[in-house]
Amino acid sequence: MRKVYSFALVIILFAILIGARAPYAPAKSSSLEIKGYVFKGDEKVSDALVSLYQNNQVVQKEIIKKSKFQFILFSDMRYMVEISKEGCVTERIQISTKEKTEYSGKYLYEFKVDLMDLKKFKGIDISDLDFPTALIKYDPKEGEYLHDLSYSQQVKDELKKLKAEARKK
Repeated sequence: MRKVYSFALVIILFAILIGARAPYAPAKSSSLEIKGYVFKGDEKVSDALVSLYQNNQVVQKEIIKKSKFQFILFSDMRYMVEISKEGCVTERIQISTKEKTEYSGKYLYEFKVDLMDLKKFKGIDISDLDFPTALIKYDPKEGEYLHDLSYSQQVKDELKKLKAEARKK
């Protein structure tokens, strides 16, 4: 009889321990719709090639009309958007959807890309421009996707140096 009580007590304690665990909360799944507008100075650009990379592989590409493109990005991924047009410096924007978002649903992020004339950098090593010009990720404090301002400032400073070097030549 004592064994039955001991066994029952062990089962009850086990059930209490299982029930006391924090309930499993699955990660919130969301998507991010990005809309981009491509310009060169004040003019809208058509016929630029926009490629979407996921894990360094092209997953979508399109030739834009009237300067606009858009993609749907899924959570827990890293993406790169690459915009190229003949005679222009190729622009790259890195977008992370790895961060946990506030709610499951669709977020929207819109941005403008200003293509630079390749002629302005004639005779200058612009290999540093192979890196993304912007980083975009979810900011939990703001509850939305934002671009990294400090990174963008570093890129702007590097561009100023390259343009100054090009003017000297």
